[in-house]
Amino acid sequence: MPGSVSPVLQHLRMGLGLGALGFVLVLGVRGSIDENPREAPLLAGSASPGAGLAEDAGDAGKPVDATAADGAPSADAAPDVAPPPPPPPPPSIFRVAQLALDPSLALSDGTMGHRPFLLALAAAGVGKAESYRVVRALNRVHNLNHLSPTDTFHIAREKASGRVVAFEYVTSPVDVFQARDEAGVLTAKKLELHFELKQVAKAVVVSTDLRASLATAGLEDEIVQRLEDALDPHVELADIRAGSRLRLLATEERLERAFLRYASLDAVEYTPPKAEAAPLRLYRFPPIDPDKVKPSSPMHAESFYDAKGQQPVRGGWRVPVPVARIASRFNPHRMHPTLHVIMPHNGVDFAAPTGTPIYAAAPGTVKSAGDSGPCGNMVQIEHSAGLVSSYCHMSRFAPGIHVGEHVETRQLIGYVGQTGRATGPHLHFAIKRDGIFIDPLALRLDGVRVVPPSHRDEFDAVRVELDRSLDAIALEPPPSGSLPAEPEVAAPDGGADAAPEDPIFDEAPLP
Repeated sequence: MPGSVSPVLQHLRMGLGLGALGFVLVLGVRGSIDENPREAPLLAGSASPGAGLAEDAGDAGKPVDATAADGAPSADAAPDVAPPPPPPPPPSIFRVAQLALDPSLALSDGTMGHRPFLLALAAAGVGKAESYRVVRALNRVHNLNHLSPTDTFHIAREKASGRVVAFEYVTSPVDVFQARDEAGVLTAKKLELHFELKQVAKAVVVSTDLRASLATAGLEDEIVQRLEDALDPHVELADIRAGSRLRLLATEERLERAFLRYASLDAVEYTPPKAEAAPLRLYRFPPIDPDKVKPSSPMHAESFYDAKGQQPVRGGWRVPVPVARIASRFNPHRMHPTLHVIMPHNGVDFAAPTGTPIYAAAPGTVKSAGDSGPCGNMVQIEHSAGLVSSYCHMSRFAPGIHVGEHVETRQLIGYVGQTGRATGPHLHFAIKRDGIFIDPLALRLDGVRVVPPSHRDEFDAVRVELDRSLDAIALEPPPSGSLPAEPEVAAPDGGADAAPEDPIFDEAPLP
């Protein structure tokens, strides 16, 4: 019938339509594969399930391995996770000293001493109104009724008006109370300063000057006294010659990441310049307790033992200038180099540069301190058993050294110079017993101290750990060949090696 379609034709038309639709879908999928080639295997497998099931049936449910067949990571492998960046350093803390470059401000410092707070400010040039302004601010964070004579303060003021813009009161390196001007108001707080202990390891090859060699290795001058304490009485610092080598472990106190002082010298290895000489290792024991170390707290005597747990001990007398060369010894029958007469040398001369620190050889009381004439600036100290020590030719005295002052062993009393009758810088050191001169170097009394048996296991454990750290310090090999001869220097005040035609010093006998 016209207008009617047979069932066969209807089925044919339906088949053609579905075929066309399938063709379009295939073209779409193919285009998607061409644009995303990395997805092709997965799509191909979906299009032909029969072809892939038999091959991958055993791997069903397994995780995808991103490693290629040859063992190398594929392009799809996840990259290694980078370590987190180190934490940023803490922000720097404002200090009054940072205002020194401001031309509109005047900075001044002071020490409290034995006076009220307001009088100390007045002596520093702070006006009365500004002084009360500072007191009101600091009283909120610190009790100004109980002050120490050693406390210090730092002030920054406007030059034009005298107005205080910043103030610091310091009772210790970590106890700092600060007031700053904020919109016309002094606001005070205690600074939160970061204090830490850090162990440092250093190698030192000694040149002609030990002190300079230690500085070249990055060590502060304070280490000289620590090193002298550790090596005494094994080695005199004055006897450490060019070519000697040192390895040191020291613990530093740091404040705001800046060196404050050494908390301890933990271990030292000393190797003489002779190739056949065995190294000497010494260990501090007991080691410091980090939990008990406080910034700038009083230092206590340190004990250093060798690998056998032994410590040679001297008496209470110490060398007043640790790194100085002994240029002339005690000699009651010395022939004077220029006068050619018998003139006793009643002490020991230590040759050292001007300004080298001089320390008390033993505890005692200052008997005199001043200009003595031929002996120049001199300090005399009375000790027990009728002993009096004398220190001559000083360039200057240490602060606080006056008659009647009690001093301890190794306390700073002055600095090397050439005042009085002297033609070169040195220290003339003499000892009297009941008014009669004796040889100062004869006062050393020797003995041996050992680690107590109850602490031997602890000492051995500490030694093993310190040995491991010392071994890790890279050290230059000893110099090849013979060392250059040291220049000959005439001994001051005569002596066996003095050159009569060119004496370095010309002293008169001590008073």
